[in-house]
Amino acid sequence: MSKKKEKRIKRLRKYSLWPQFIETFIVEFAFVFAVTLVFMVDMISENHNLVTMDIENTNAIVQDIGKGWNLSEKSLSAEVEQEFNNIVKYDADTISAINVVDEDFNILASFGENDIHDSSFLLDFDPVDFELYGFYFSDGESDISFKKPDKASIKMFFSHFFVGMGSLNSSKYYNWAIQKDGVTSMWILYKTAIPDVNVAIQKQNIRTKIDMGRHYFMLIMLIAIFIFICLYEHYKLIVIILQRRKIQKIINTDSVTGGYNKDYFVPKASRMIKKRSRRYVVVYLRMEKYRNYITAYGIKAGENLMEDFYKKLTELTKKRKELVAHLEKSDFILLLHFDNEELLNIRMQAITQALNDCRPKQHLTFSVGACRINTRVDNLEEKISNAGAAISKQENNTNSVLWFDESMREEQIWERRVEDDMDRALEAKEFKVYLQPKYSTKKEELSAAEALVRWIHPEYGFVSPAKFIPIFERNGFITKLDDYMLTEVSKLQAKWLAEGRKLVPISVNVSRAHFSQYDLAEHICRIVDTYKVPHEFIELELTESAFFDDKQILLDTIKKLKDFGFKVSMDDFGAGYSSLNSLKELPLDIIKLDAQFFRDIEDKKRADLIVCDTIKLAKKLGMQIVAEGIETREQVDFLAQQHCDLIQGFYFAKPLPINEFEAKAFQS
Repeated sequence: MSKKKEKRIKRLRKYSLWPQFIETFIVEFAFVFAVTLVFMVDMISENHNLVTMDIENTNAIVQDIGKGWNLSEKSLSAEVEQEFNNIVKYDADTISAINVVDEDFNILASFGENDIHDSSFLLDFDPVDFELYGFYFSDGESDISFKKPDKASIKMFFSHFFVGMGSLNSSKYYNWAIQKDGVTSMWILYKTAIPDVNVAIQKQNIRTKIDMGRHYFMLIMLIAIFIFICLYEHYKLIVIILQRRKIQKIINTDSVTGGYNKDYFVPKASRMIKKRSRRYVVVYLRMEKYRNYITAYGIKAGENLMEDFYKKLTELTKKRKELVAHLEKSDFILLLHFDNEELLNIRMQAITQALNDCRPKQHLTFSVGACRINTRVDNLEEKISNAGAAISKQENNTNSVLWFDESMREEQIWERRVEDDMDRALEAKEFKVYLQPKYSTKKEELSAAEALVRWIHPEYGFVSPAKFIPIFERNGFITKLDDYMLTEVSKLQAKWLAEGRKLVPISVNVSRAHFSQYDLAEHICRIVDTYKVPHEFIELELTESAFFDDKQILLDTIKKLKDFGFKVSMDDFGAGYSSLNSLKELPLDIIKLDAQFFRDIEDKKRADLIVCDTIKLAKKLGMQIVAEGIETREQVDFLAQQHCDLIQGFYFAKPLPINEFEAKAFQS
């Protein structure tokens, strides 16, 4: 997985709620800000009206003082005083008081009911010509901002707007609407044309019932909307949190057992390891032959069994605060406390026995692999893979723990590299044909050969067949290699035939996997016939293990090959346990005695007796005998005495490149 993809998945798993919290905060803050702004605009506009209203009367008052002021007596004329008294008397709703003051705010003349003595707030301002430079708010009745809404006012407002449909055609509504509900007053100081004489005018703004009802209604509606927004935004948060938990639970739940899966196990186990106070080990547990089990009892029964296993494993690990999860099929992964290998072995035997008890009437077998946790930052994915790799090396089901070691890792890496390179290598002809001569026992001359494959890798150089053939047999690539070798041998035989060389039979291996092909005989025939090579010079070798597959297909294929003129031999005869049975059923031309008959034999007389009787039996069945792995003169003489037909081994020649084989075979 790329780092970019890994980070993206990590972000998805750690889905943050901060964007939703920020969104909720922004929405609520924006609403509060908007409400505050509306009220501020409303208040400012109201005060602006208060300042600017009746501007003509204000101008007249300032001008009258300039005309009617007596400098010597420092007083107003009677005419102007009478005019000011009339203003504060009859225009009290707009101008409630007029005071003439000097620069020190001493009252020179006063009109109306007012109290300007507490006007020290004006001392910080310098008078300017006919301009406001100081103001003071007061409420004629009470502090409106702290006044509780009048229920009657709100009710009448609703009736007016929602019942009266916006008209004041009722005298009851009209009389209510024009009633005073509050008065806001402001002192405004103006400079006159006379030195050291200024005029302070107290202006009033009357709030009627209809105005206050509007304010109350707006306030209630805004509060209601704010509460709704808060509830809605928090409801969204709760829904998101619940959805996240639900999704996380679905992600972490195994569909078969209903318990935890790998997606939960890995991060949880990582956290446990990081804050560990003791050592841990990753254990990979597998019930063998699970496919066979579900074939016999059904898929549902298999899933029920896995569910019972999970419950039992949870019971056995819960008290110790360990962790268990189901991976796939019949595989489970456990994070267990680790003391030593012996105790873990004992415990795993107890665990597998407890799992067996889930189905006491059925025989269940288990494989167990383990990998130690060495540090707090170990990669859990890698440790799980390593523990699983250890299982693949378990040869028998003893329920004992098989520990992962670095050789397994190296083997895994090598297998991966082989599989990555095999197709390219085949196309680039990195697989080379080597020929090992077979010598006759009578004249000891080169009479046949076996084609063996060697891999000349551009990076690793010469690669032994033992390091790649078993891998090819497991992944099925061996069939392509068989075809390649048969093609190369056919080309070689055709070349020698064209050069007038004396051909000798060359045997080519046909793997066990190839015999699943129903038209294998026809397929081989097509390859050889492409190069017009006589069939008697191509020998096809099959291993004894092929006999354990579909015997009828094997028998039919061998008969077809013989009908086409090919010789068929059995390689490694005697290495298995069904050799005599295979001789009885298969119409073979040649059998090759396994090299183990001639190597490190403790009871040589007994081995020689078996070889002697096997040769006699094969001769009676009309078969040729080839002994492989011959390395000493003593072995050659013994086989010659027993009338063995051909000998193959290092005594005569090791596998040779084609040019060296040609030099040896055609030296005359």
